[in-house]
Formats: sequence, structure tokens, C-alpha cells
Amino acid sequence: MQMLRQIVQMTGNGSKLVIFSYSVTDGWLRQLMKLRQEYQVQHITLVLDRAVMIRHREKLLQIERVADACYLTDSHAKVYLSQGETKSIALITSANATNNYRNECYYGTDRTTELEQITRDIRGILAASDRITP
Repeated sequence: MQMLRQIVQMTGNGSKLVIFSYSVTDGWLRQLMKLRQEYQVQHITLVLDRAVMIRHREKLLQIERVADACYLTDSHAKVYLSQGETKSIALITSANATNNYRNECYYGTDRTTELEQITRDIRGILAASDRITP
């Protein structure tokens, strides 16, 4: 969450987020809601692992309160994309959207060519995923 907070700070108020994770915890969702309010995040898209969410369907009610869109996929990508009016940043990480406090690896970029490729990859994954929220 700390890294997500940093990229949202850098892209500014009113940004849009796309978050890929294998799983998501209740505490992490609460922090995401606080982040949304604090930085007036306009739109949040969560992309989560299909098998995990089928086993934990009760979490979908919480997700619907926080996210504007949620997709289920077989991708185990762990990517945060924050798109602001004048700046966008992508963070590729080894960490899931959980409350683990281990040191994880990550790569962040605001380079135009890398962001374009990451955005294309995200569109491709979303097109092959199942959207479960309106």
C-alpha cells in the first residue's frame, strides 16, 4: 500500500487506478478506500485471480463498495497503474494487495514508451477477463 500511495501522490488528485493482484485483504481494501477519499481518486479498477475470488465470494461485496470495476482473470500480474491529468506511473511488483510487510521487489516507471506497452497489455488482459461489476 505504501508504494501505491506514493504513486498516487505523484500523479495527483483525481487520478485513475488499475490494480492487478492475486488476492486482496479486508484491511488493504479499507486502506484503498482511505486513499481514494484522501486523493479524490476518480476510478478504481481491480483485476483479481479468478480461482481465489471464487473461493472467497464474500469479499466481492466489500470490493463493490471500493472499486468501480472488478475483473476476474487467470493472470497473476501484480501491477499498479495510476493515471493523472499530467502524469502517469506504473509499478510492477512482486507483492499482492495484502497486508504483508516483507520487503518486496518492484519496478516503477513514468517513461512514455513503457507506459504505452503496459497500458496495451492491461487492455489485452481486461479484454480476456470476466467483468463482475457494472
